[in-house]
Amino acid sequence: MSTDLQHQIQLHAYHTAEHAPFEWSRGPHVALLVHGFPGTPAEMRPIGRIFADAGWSVRGLLLPGFGAEFPTLGDKRCSDWDAAIDAALTDLRRRYVRVVVAGNSLGGALALRAATAHPVDGVVLFAPFWRVDNWLDALFPVAERVFPHIRPFARANFADPGLRTELRHFLTEVDLDDPMVQAGIRRLTLPTRVIGQVRRAGQVGYQVAGAVTAPVLIFQGRRDPLVKPWRTQRLARRLPNLAGYLEINGEHDLVRGVAPEWSVIATVLRTFIAQLTVAHVAHFTTPHFHEHAQ
Repeated sequence: MSTDLQHQIQLHAYHTAEHAPFEWSRGPHVALLVHGFPGTPAEMRPIGRIFADAGWSVRGLLLPGFGAEFPTLGDKRCSDWDAAIDAALTDLRRRYVRVVVAGNSLGGALALRAATAHPVDGVVLFAPFWRVDNWLDALFPVAERVFPHIRPFARANFADPGLRTELRHFLTEVDLDDPMVQAGIRRLTLPTRVIGQVRRAGQVGYQVAGAVTAPVLIFQGRRDPLVKPWRTQRLARRLPNLAGYLEINGEHDLVRGVAPEWSVIATVLRTFIAQLTVAHVAHFTTPHFHEHAQ
């Protein structure tokens, strides 16, 4: 076992119960929630509560290689993530009247692909990833051979409140002020091929978007540094049944209930759920595009 992998295990990332998959039985309709990268079902629980409060059952899926299995992520492919979603949707379709799939970031790309393979009744996307504008993306697949591993936190500034919040999402039981913990986090490594698989999932999601016939609701942060609004607008225009596109004051983390306009997200999502609950939605009002910050 490599020293870096030992450090990853010693930090006990994602080992608390909130990161485990979950299922809540509430009613005859169900929402399948797909987390992002490098997240877990924990990030989707606030979205799940909105569905549950509306009388929908909820399943929070843990993708293969994520959560407590994070040290194995380098062995996974996007086809493994697709297979897990396919199995879940096949099971849920047999048991429930209506099925919605909701995805965050990477989960959004995976949800789009799944919506072309299964008869879902609706799709909800939060900051849907399909491409990142950085040097690593531009140089693939050459970068994968030249830089087989990356250290995403090698230059981490542990005084940055934003970074500390993100680290707390998966390292809930460590002291971020401990120099040994900080050193361990800086040594965390990620195989570059994982980035390639995430990239591939985004490409597929974008390519198949035009074949998604279910109504799709999109939430996008105006200040998102990872998934840029103009890219999500481009993706939205490919969807033949766009139910709505809401661009709000926020960054990339829209699902945890802490976004500046979380109440707006919750209200719009409740309306969408209500429309799906009363009937199979054939027509929605024309969505309004907020293409620029207000």
